[in-house]
Amino acid sequence: MSDEQEPIYFYTRAMAYWGLSNFAPPGVALDGIYWPTVEHYFQALKFLDAAHRTRIHRAPTPHEARTLGQSRSLPIRHDWDVQRDAIMLEALRAKFRQPDARRLLLSTRQRMLVEASPYDYYWGAGQDGSGKNRLGELLMQVRAEAQADT
Repeated sequence: MSDEQEPIYFYTRAMAYWGLSNFAPPGVALDGIYWPTVEHYFQALKFLDAAHRTRIHRAPTPHEARTLGQSRSLPIRHDWDVQRDAIMLEALRAKFRQPDARRLLLSTRQRMLVEASPYDYYWGAGQDGSGKNRLGELLMQVRAEAQADT
């Protein structure tokens, strides 16, 4: 398999394409608020409770934002499973409109993008690679949209 056919794996800071991660800058301005990372925005949108959204927004790291977003001390919105992909897509479009992030995404050309999370079988590939990799799929969609605009 040539380099152009090899998938691009991203997940940790040590990986060359870490900038594709929801934990990586830049932040995004959505709903009239600047969010430090896509992860902050995505986790906050799980909840209707304004105070909890604010806690997530103010979390000092994306990891803490994720931890707050995974808490079930408050109920998540009833339509979350239906809306989560659209919310993620909106956030990714906002992030990758920014010039440096857009350049990174476009540099991946046509290669498959895979979030190499060993823990997440929905957004990532999971430990055994059998995950849905929805984050990678949505990134490839945003990349195709960006390529069409150039």
